[in-house]
Amino acid sequence: MKILFIGNSHTFVHYVPLRVKAYLEENGLQTDVVMLTHPGMGLDWHLKQSPTCFNLIYGDYDAAVLQHNAHPFPGKESLLSSGIEMKKLIPEKTKVYLYMTWSEKNNPEGQTIMSESYEELGEKIGAAICPVGEIWWKVKENYPDELYFDDGEHTSVFGASLAAVVIARTFLNNAMFMK
Repeated sequence: MKILFIGNSHTFVHYVPLRVKAYLEENGLQTDVVMLTHPGMGLDWHLKQSPTCFNLIYGDYDAAVLQHNAHPFPGKESLLSSGIEMKKLIPEKTKVYLYMTWSEKNNPEGQTIMSESYEELGEKIGAAICPVGEIWWKVKENYPDELYFDDGEHTSVFGASLAAVVIARTFLNNAMFMK
């Protein structure tokens, strides 16, 4: 399976794509990953980058994992408009996955709008949701200080591992990739 990850620091900090690859391969799914990321940038920015457009159109990926701005989350309309535009570039054979991120440590109420926005986009473009943000807050109840880096926004190694497991389990639960 060949997977393209598009996002920002919430994708590249502690190498989430490589953690996804390791988890999938431990579960018998040979995987290649490509990562197109830039600090602080969302899908709207990526749409203006030729490497993103080229990879989406010609990269022959089985899956594309899309991650939008998270801190601060720019709102539902920003995610919907850029996600819908990006989907137009993605070939029919490429399954789209949305990497739902988590709200800031001091903004737990922000998760609701983020989750609702990702779910609405998923419905609109037929994408699977990798519900990292939803699981994040459930795990945080038992591990209140372990998920975040010191800045209260990015992942610790534990948080990146959690994100990778949720993304990989979403792939493994998708019938398209089951043998």
